[in-house]
Amino acid sequence: MSHEIDPRVDKTRRRLRQALITLLQDHKVENISVQQLTSTAEVTRGTFYLHYKDKSDFVNHALNDLVTELFEQAIVTVAISEVITNPADPLRRVQVLSLSKALTYIDRHADAFKTLLLNQSQLAVNRRIDEQLSDWMQRFYRDFEDQFADLEVPVSIQIAYYVSSTVGLITDWLANDMIYTPRYLTKCIKKLHHLMTVGNITFTDFFVQ
Repeated sequence: MSHEIDPRVDKTRRRLRQALITLLQDHKVENISVQQLTSTAEVTRGTFYLHYKDKSDFVNHALNDLVTELFEQAIVTVAISEVITNPADPLRRVQVLSLSKALTYIDRHADAFKTLLLNQSQLAVNRRIDEQLSDWMQRFYRDFEDQFADLEVPVSIQIAYYVSSTVGLITDWLANDMIYTPRYLTKCIKKLHHLMTVGNITFTDFFVQ
């Protein structure tokens, strides 16, 4: 969601998004009406249609906004020296994923992610997360293509592996009542990544604490 948006509009959209999440806990999306959404969010139908063409348009925007907001919180810009040891240009800046920030955001919005990833899988929010995470990893690869380790595995397969394992782990975490804190789960993931570390840059370096 854009940071330049009018605060009143942002507040309205967030209220409608929360109303959607609340209603999805008991109903399929096709059984939720605009009237139910506006009533739950305590906004008028006129306000709803001022921002969205119809329910389908709203649902698409609401889910995209939630996932985009996740990555706005989780993608951080750091010096390359914080990611790998002995870089050629230690002052170079790079955008990577902070696992702790991502997991903390999901923890803060646990009701939304549990509902969307576990109970309303037909809305394919996991696919939206997959696509955005893949895009960020592709950017990371393009930035360091000449320094990337040659694992003799196509980059597309490497990205698919990291994306599916990361999103799968998050889904499992939600399904098991989030028994681990975001901080502890971050440490576990980084330990697993450390086991796969090689001399050159790899996608393990895209995930930081």
